[in-house]
Amino acid sequence: MAVSKRVLVLCETSSTHGRDIIKGINHFGLEHDWSVNFEQRGRFDTTAKRFFPWNADGIISRTYHKSMHKVLRESNLPLIELFGSPYTGTDNEVAIDEKSLAIMIVDHFLERGLRRFAYYCMEDAPFFHERRNCLLSYLNQKGYDCDIFPASWRNSDYFFPQWREKYRIQVTQWLKGLPKPIALYAAIDNHAQIILNICREENIRIPQDISVVSVGNDEWLCLLHRPTISSVDASGYTIGYTAARLLQDKMDGTAVPHEKIRVPASFLAVRQSSDFYSIGDPDIEKALFFIRDNACNRIQISDVANSVDLSERTLYRGFKKYLNRTPQEEILRIQMETAQRFLRDTTLPIISIARRTGFSTSEYFVRAFKRECGMTPNIYRKKCRFQFEPGEE
Repeated sequence: MAVSKRVLVLCETSSTHGRDIIKGINHFGLEHDWSVNFEQRGRFDTTAKRFFPWNADGIISRTYHKSMHKVLRESNLPLIELFGSPYTGTDNEVAIDEKSLAIMIVDHFLERGLRRFAYYCMEDAPFFHERRNCLLSYLNQKGYDCDIFPASWRNSDYFFPQWREKYRIQVTQWLKGLPKPIALYAAIDNHAQIILNICREENIRIPQDISVVSVGNDEWLCLLHRPTISSVDASGYTIGYTAARLLQDKMDGTAVPHEKIRVPASFLAVRQSSDFYSIGDPDIEKALFFIRDNACNRIQISDVANSVDLSERTLYRGFKKYLNRTPQEEILRIQMETAQRFLRDTTLPIISIARRTGFSTSEYFVRAFKRECGMTPNIYRKKCRFQFEPGEE
């Protein structure tokens, strides 16, 4: 009988991302009969010393402090580090795939007709630089430029500076100077909160002037604001599960890959801050909102055309001109977006979701979902509900 491994987990519980990582670690630990030592932690806690001497077999940590990293390294235990930092002199071994974030966010904006882009980040961590560079690279492939906020600030020894009111002037001037309408990628949800608060005070409309998407999907924060914040889930669970699997290999003496493991982004939760179409043609914009509100009611192209008093041919030409897709493709896109939301946020059976999204049979719905989303509805639900092993097909 295999001996149970004793694992020390040092990961903040003060963020949704940290808690999701812990869920993934716990899932793997339950499957492999780990004994886990863990406590509630803030992001910048430095209490690692008091865990030693603890007879651990391995450690999973998100290390923000040089002193804490030194203690962990001196333990000579197998270690998986999930936060790369120039201060600690290490790199994270499992991380979100920044390219997948850029693709998901840019494509979301392009689908809504936005063609001007901006990126806001006030911090100086290496992964934020990578986040920006992946955005710039993907936009360059698509033929678009990006307006980058020109400054970052540090206080103390951290690249997570506390917001100061003196920063507001520069951010406000930058936001006012952006061409409108524009799509803004905020590096994390806290940054989106800063943008929304300033825009509200300066009467800059969200999403009509600035459409905002961030990363983290911290629901309590995203739903706290009006408008609510669109955000990408950063796959914390999968990162945690993958890190645990990697630590198991290290503890077993199995060779592990030297390169960083990249985990794709899970999904984009569309909320009010980016639920906007910028077309420049009032009839096509009105048709898009009609589709958004009625796509799951088995509408036909003739219904869309009648809603804006256009011929079907003129409607088709307008969609191809401004969106490079047909009205039927837009209807299907909204159906899939709605289905994904049902799969993530409810326990409704597949047959009920099929009916609620306008499909005549569950079989037709499953085929369409797999074709459009690259996986079956059940796999998508498991992926988003943390009930799967990463890599499951």
